[in-house]
Amino acid sequence: MKKILAKALLASLSASFLIGCTSADIKNPSSTDDASDVITTDTNTDSDNSSSKDASDNSSDASSIDASDDLVDDESTALISSSEGYLAAADLFEELFNDPSIEVDDNNIQILKNGVSDIDNNKFIGTWNRTYVAMGVDGYVEIEETSKSTCLVNGSFDHYGNCGDIDNITGYYLSENTMFAVDEEFDAVYLFKISGESMEIAQRGWGCMGGGVSANGTYVTTEPEYINEHDIEFAFTEDELTAINKLLSDNGLDYEEYFETPILYGIFETSIGDAVFGDGTTMSGRWFTSVAPHGITRNLNLFISDDGNIYLESGWNASDEAEFYTTDENASSMPGAVETEG
Repeated sequence: MKKILAKALLASLSASFLIGCTSADIKNPSSTDDASDVITTDTNTDSDNSSSKDASDNSSDASSIDASDDLVDDESTALISSSEGYLAAADLFEELFNDPSIEVDDNNIQILKNGVSDIDNNKFIGTWNRTYVAMGVDGYVEIEETSKSTCLVNGSFDHYGNCGDIDNITGYYLSENTMFAVDEEFDAVYLFKISGESMEIAQRGWGCMGGGVSANGTYVTTEPEYINEHDIEFAFTEDELTAINKLLSDNGLDYEEYFETPILYGIFETSIGDAVFGDGTTMSGRWFTSVAPHGITRNLNLFISDDGNIYLESGWNASDEAEFYTTDENASSMPGAVETEG
């Protein structure tokens, strides 16, 4: 373009000069030495200027193209590197998420961090409650946004009275549905994956957790569903619940502490079988037992005979602390279960 303008300018200057000549000069422009000198001098000067300008323009254009090419190369290299980093992180995330036997080391953590994305992900933000578990292993996670690529993670978890937590650790987004958080103090990595309306958490490493406690599980932002929340109403009739409540209250005991909590926050089992008493007599009925694995809640050992009598033993893990209560005036101790063959 600059070359075209230079040529146009030269043509314009030549035309202006010719218009300023006399008719005689036009007929014989070389009749005087001055005219010849002027024409020759002007033409050479413009030609030199044009050549110099063309060379300068070409050099400038070449430099601009080279700089542009370098910029494109740098951006392409960065894009390829970023893409490779994400793919490696995504592959590793899936491996770690699906295989708890893989040990997470510093190299793995760095690979995950190389795939962090600025996606301003609001899907993870909020309070998530662990669901589809027994009430004794409930838990929750709170996730707060801190930047387009990171968030703040807190959480609390139970395992039948033992507890654990996640305390102010940073989470990193890999995609719209995946993120991870690193607890450097307690050597743990938490992997988060959203599927539909729920979120799965996979814990790798011990973390700040008590015995049996982990963050593993399915979480929802709505009210959680507990697999044992209806155990009491399914296992007992209304009349039986009324009789148990009366037995405990008559002895000055709290119904929730001695009955509800052991069942809902312990490992609860029921069976049909016989009971044998100290004098050797047996009686058929149903057995109900609930064990607190870590001794945080009371244990429960309950037998309801077919004739409606209640035999209830409650205590902590130490057997000598057990307390016995019954509606049977003739019983002074808890009967034993008759073992069945097979």
